[in-house]
Amino acid sequence: MSLSDSTIALIYLTRSSTMPPSPFYRQLRLGYDQFLLEQSNRFPSAETVRIDLHCHDHNSDRPDELYGRILNLPETWLKTKTLIKRLANQRCDLFTITNHNNARSCWKLLDKGIDVLPGAEFTCHFPDRQTSIHVLTYGFTPEQESHLNRLRHNIYHFAAYANEHYLPTVLPHPLYFYSLKHQPTLELLELFACLFERFEVLNGQRGYWQNGLTRHWIESLTEETIDAYGKKHGLNPFDFCRRPYQKRLTGGSDDHNGIFAGSCGTLVRIPDLERRLRQQKLSTLVLEGLREGELAPFGSVGEDEKLSVTFLDYFAQVTMTMDDPGLMRLLLFNAPTEDKLWCLAIGNAIFELRRHKYTMQFLRAFHHALHGKKPGKWLKWSVSRDYKPVLLQLEQLAKAERQQPEQFQLQLRQTLFQVHNDILQLMLHRIDKGAATPIDFSHLLSLSTEELGESLELPAHLRQLFTPTKSKRGSAGESQQPMANFNPAELVDQLSFPTLALSLLLGAFFTSSRVVHANRPFLNSLAEHLQQLQHPQRILWLTDTFDDKNGVSNSMQSLLKAIQHQNYPIDILVCHPTLQPQAHLLVVRPLTSVTASQLSEQQLHLPNLLEIQKLFEQQNYDRLLCSTELFMGPVALYLQRAFSVPAWFYMHTDWLDYLKYSTRLTHELRDRFRRILRLFYRQFDGIFVLNSDHKAWLASQDMGLKESQLHLTAHWLHPNFRQQVAATPLPTPYRHDPQSDHTPILIFVGRLSEEKGVLKIPSMMKHICRELPQAQIWFAGTGPAEAALQQLLPEPQARFFGWVDKSRLIELLLSADMMVMPSKFDTFGNVILEAFHCHLPVAAFNLKGPKEIIGQSGGGILADSSKELAQQIVAVLQDHDQLQQMRQAAYRRSLDYSEAPIMQQMLTAMGVSPPFSKSNLVEISST
Repeated sequence: MSLSDSTIALIYLTRSSTMPPSPFYRQLRLGYDQFLLEQSNRFPSAETVRIDLHCHDHNSDRPDELYGRILNLPETWLKTKTLIKRLANQRCDLFTITNHNNARSCWKLLDKGIDVLPGAEFTCHFPDRQTSIHVLTYGFTPEQESHLNRLRHNIYHFAAYANEHYLPTVLPHPLYFYSLKHQPTLELLELFACLFERFEVLNGQRGYWQNGLTRHWIESLTEETIDAYGKKHGLNPFDFCRRPYQKRLTGGSDDHNGIFAGSCGTLVRIPDLERRLRQQKLSTLVLEGLREGELAPFGSVGEDEKLSVTFLDYFAQVTMTMDDPGLMRLLLFNAPTEDKLWCLAIGNAIFELRRHKYTMQFLRAFHHALHGKKPGKWLKWSVSRDYKPVLLQLEQLAKAERQQPEQFQLQLRQTLFQVHNDILQLMLHRIDKGAATPIDFSHLLSLSTEELGESLELPAHLRQLFTPTKSKRGSAGESQQPMANFNPAELVDQLSFPTLALSLLLGAFFTSSRVVHANRPFLNSLAEHLQQLQHPQRILWLTDTFDDKNGVSNSMQSLLKAIQHQNYPIDILVCHPTLQPQAHLLVVRPLTSVTASQLSEQQLHLPNLLEIQKLFEQQNYDRLLCSTELFMGPVALYLQRAFSVPAWFYMHTDWLDYLKYSTRLTHELRDRFRRILRLFYRQFDGIFVLNSDHKAWLASQDMGLKESQLHLTAHWLHPNFRQQVAATPLPTPYRHDPQSDHTPILIFVGRLSEEKGVLKIPSMMKHICRELPQAQIWFAGTGPAEAALQQLLPEPQARFFGWVDKSRLIELLLSADMMVMPSKFDTFGNVILEAFHCHLPVAAFNLKGPKEIIGQSGGGILADSSKELAQQIVAVLQDHDQLQQMRQAAYRRSLDYSEAPIMQQMLTAMGVSPPFSKSNLVEISST
């Protein structure tokens, strides 16, 4: 049945988001659901047989995935009788079990007198390229099965043999295959068009986009194109297909756990079915239908939740049943060392997890609920009251599986998200109460920067991980390393159920998205080739700060106005408790908020990762940009890997200089932070930087980023600021005269904190006032250094205005004679542009952002020390002509920073076509 817009909206709302899905999301689903509806009505019901042509049971015991082989894990533990029962409940008329490279389950059922269609899913290889595919094959004998297994290492021999012996084959999930080292090109599909006659256009474990592209690609194939492909690759399509120009479409659940088996499959038309069944077996008729008859897919598409449940259930079974693979076997396995070490870690984690009572109970209850068995009375009675909401959700899921199978998928979606939210809230509640939490986040954030830096280390001597050691001074009770008492086994024992269960859920969601979107570049290429279902180019820009009083927030607010005005394909996402969403601004509510003492008491908001993941999927973003390294930085890297999308980082802050000038960290600890930042930045596909010095540092040996990854960008003045300045009358220029009563005014704008260099201003003012006794310094801003400044610079020498709005700021800038910017770590300096546009020169250190903006423009002063800066300020204030020239140069320089060319350059670097024309560029730049 086709889904309406309202149904899609209802499904979306069950995913705990208030934002409606994107037009692409809706159109993709409506179009494919309409296609399935048409297919389901093609044949008369009296002549139609339902069969799931793609499902597995416990005899799929040799997985294709490397980790499964290293750990000696089967693909599933599903019993044959359980699978058959599920297929029967889904109203399948005939059964087949397509295990990997064997038909053992089919032969056993036939031996019991049960009519089944022999089938298997063979892993076949291209001898001329490092690519493997699965091929569903039906109707063979045990002897032919053995021959097919010998031939599967050469797909051309395999397909020719199947065609010669009239064994129907189906290419499942045609756009998902296995390739080593590099992503195949679209030439692979040209080979598929010659090799196969039947294609699985509906795979129950793949999403709408992949299934939809498969459908459009098959529909694009014509006799001419197939002949052209055959000629190009030296293949005769008739060697592999009886009717190569008549492509037929099938469906299959690709189920491994018995959860979704039969929920989708293939309709086989068999004319005069009732009469012919009196004379022939149904399996014989279906085999004939696969060879020559009409086929149509039926069922529902696999959303990410279906695959998430599959992985979660698989992990539950692994945890409950996995045997020790053996250390020697693992070490001697023919696989890369890195993969073997990962498997060793995974295996040990699973064995440790078995020791955690409540997590194991949850996994067992979840597995049983998926198969219709509700949690037992003893379990419901014995668990803590905190866990009862989770058990209630599992009970409802089991009830839906037994009594309302048609509602099972919707109930599954609701249960999965509700269980996630229940466990998440339980974990946060325990953190708030301080009960049995593995990590005290508030304690971490209250540490000094020095303490935090020292804690980011583990001893290289592994024995110290388990055994405390005395310090070099030999004093008892002092360990040589801050984490020397770390004990992995003890840590697992102390982890609470919510933390472990939440990790399992998020791991399942991540893995499902990763699998579905692993070949995104290939899908993008195909969509472009077909000119069908092209994914929109949309950027999600993540930031931890938007509504705060800092430079990053000011930049993000100016950016939002530009995005809204030009309708750039960018949405900004921020986590905030009260901020209201607006056009191009998405707001998720925090799970909890904490204050970081290391960041001048800035409040940080922890987002719901799963909410952001679903939002990213359903708004159909295809690339990421991140502005902050805190919570949103790891979120960006998570999304980058889950959805196989490119991600860039917009570097507002030079944290190494921040640590150097605002903390007392030793060089060794700062170097430790440098290595952490280097690892973090290297994960991104590109970095946007705001000055040439920063770019050179990132490309240096210290950071080791590639030059091609680094893109120079800038901020700009918003048109509203320009308009406000134009509407405010300029003050009359003055010539300094020691005998006059004019007061030279300097101004600082920004946060009054040590890292901003404000504590250098008192000594500078002392030097300036020797030559200009009436000079004043104005402060527009607040911060932790305000009290110290008020003591060192009493009135009337200094005036403190606090935070001011833009109109008041413009008045102050127009009234001042020079801005002082004593910071040594600012990567840009929006306030410099604002001052310049108000005809106000700026005095700053010859570093980074100020150096980039002021440069050789003549609009300000650059110096290497506070003393030199003060001397130059005095010299300029005493020279009226130089000051006036500097004012005009400052204003001219401010016109160089306009939105359109900066945004065009940035969007081009990210591979996005700007949404405005060249004629608009001139108009915007000249404003």
